[in-house]
Amino acid sequence: MPQLVPFYFVNLLTFGMLTMTFLLYMVSTKLLPNIVKLLLTRSMMVNL
Repeated sequence: MPQLVPFYFVNLLTFGMLTMTFLLYMVSTKLLPNIVKLLLTRSMMVNL
């Protein structure tokens, strides 16, 4: 069971944290502003 080997476990935690940080950054800077812009545009069009 390689999950119980300490060096393997530290490696998994390190790259897991790096991956989650990268994904959170990409979603918050690239994906969410586009979604908010789209929703605002649609709500403005409905109110016309």
